[in-house]
Amino acid sequence: MPRLPPRSRYTATRAITSTRRSRNEDRPAPPKTPARPGTLRWYWNGYKRSDHWLGDLSVGHEGLAESTRLQRTGLIESLLPENGEKPFAVLTRKVIRAEMKARTPSQAGNLLSAVRGMIRWMIDEGHLDEDDDPTIGLKSGKAKASRETGGFLPWTEDDMARYRARWSLGTEARLMFDILHYTFLRLGDAHRFGPPHLRQIVRKMAVQIATDKSRGNTTVTVPVHPEFAESLRAARAANIVGAEVFTGKLVRGRVLPMNKKAWAAKFKKFAVLAGVNEPKKSCHGVRKARAEVAAYADCTESQMMAMFGWTDPKMPAHYIAQANRERLGISGMEKIVTFDRGQSLDDFVPRQETNSVRTSRANEVVTFPGNIRKKV
Repeated sequence: MPRLPPRSRYTATRAITSTRRSRNEDRPAPPKTPARPGTLRWYWNGYKRSDHWLGDLSVGHEGLAESTRLQRTGLIESLLPENGEKPFAVLTRKVIRAEMKARTPSQAGNLLSAVRGMIRWMIDEGHLDEDDDPTIGLKSGKAKASRETGGFLPWTEDDMARYRARWSLGTEARLMFDILHYTFLRLGDAHRFGPPHLRQIVRKMAVQIATDKSRGNTTVTVPVHPEFAESLRAARAANIVGAEVFTGKLVRGRVLPMNKKAWAAKFKKFAVLAGVNEPKKSCHGVRKARAEVAAYADCTESQMMAMFGWTDPKMPAHYIAQANRERLGISGMEKIVTFDRGQSLDDFVPRQETNSVRTSRANEVVTFPGNIRKKV
């Protein structure tokens, strides 16, 4: 297997990156000839055939979800038209940084993750030394941008009331909203959610689904909310649910699964028609709003992880800390209001009594009546 030469043999100026072209241009089809060993395209092809990409739990690799593969394919292959037939070493830190700057913070973070995924495979296979990793020290700014913008906006109570007022029970639009609102599922799971995911658990009907993000390794279990049960009954009575999925595309009278992008676009259309038309209010915003409710309802980190499918306790901790901070601010102001209503400054500031001979004993200043008359 070819091994990369030291990176010092290549400089960033030798690489011609795709940042010079518009991101909206159609990319040329990749060459049909076999990739030359050692080129960027050769390593990319090898990575896509690896356990890092496809997954093999027997060797400890979960692989990537189908949606992640699709995203990373687009990102890496955007580099291939101008760099694919060159040695991988042209992909220097400077070049990667330039590619990232040509994108939004979110896209830059995804590109960096995609490149790092391939580089981890290269290091494991002995194609590259860890010290020669060109992504060392690079930061996408994605986390900072998310903190500044808040990412997807959580829906407000007014948004939800507006949506419900527009779409009544028994409509497809309402069922899509109720799936998001009462199951807390991500888009990748909500679009494929159906009757097979309703199960009896400890005498309770519950939603149970292995998450797409974890490639089936994490299961979400959420008891069916009474209002969601009512929504499902209304949808069944209206004959709008499918046998495999509750919501999807209607084909010859049957409700069939649709891909998650199409499902999200349909939900967004219903939201806009209901007057919830802010750009960052989407499917994920409903999930975020419900996470806030769970935190305010004093759900524990473990409970939230079980319901929302998180594997990192940092996620529920974030919502719980936010709720606690807001609650402390509210309770603090309540104490101040109570204090202000029950006290007066007169209770703390003593009244000064007139003393024609001398002032209070605090300063021991003597005032004679004769001196007062002279001043007057």
